[in-house]
Amino acid sequence: MTEEEIIINKIAQDKLDFDKGVKWFEELVDDRKKEVIEKLTVFIKQSHPTKESIDSGLDSVPIKPTMTPMIILRTKELKIALDKIKALPKDEWNKAFVTMLSVFKVADTKRRETFCKDGCTHEWHNLDS
Repeated sequence: MTEEEIIINKIAQDKLDFDKGVKWFEELVDDRKKEVIEKLTVFIKQSHPTKESIDSGLDSVPIKPTMTPMIILRTKELKIALDKIKALPKDEWNKAFVTMLSVFKVADTKRRETFCKDGCTHEWHNLDS
């Protein structure tokens, strides 16, 4: 796994503080930010979020509910929403990261607690602390 993949998954598993993860993202150069958003899009899809887990993730986002990524995820079907978020201008990327990370954290936690509850071979679920 890449450094970005490890960091995203550690945040989702509470092995890395959410705010520290956001700070890490904010300090990346634009090309890497775009790559991280692309990876996070894939991770969200792989976590198979339900409407309930998406809503729960959005409810935990530490930004205003009127911010663009929040509105997109609340009003569009997931695949369309993620495509629209990936296409946002770079001045929206920090908000997009926070929003997507919050949704992924909830959806992946649910997946670990159900599908993977008796252990799994997903390397991203078996990170060292």
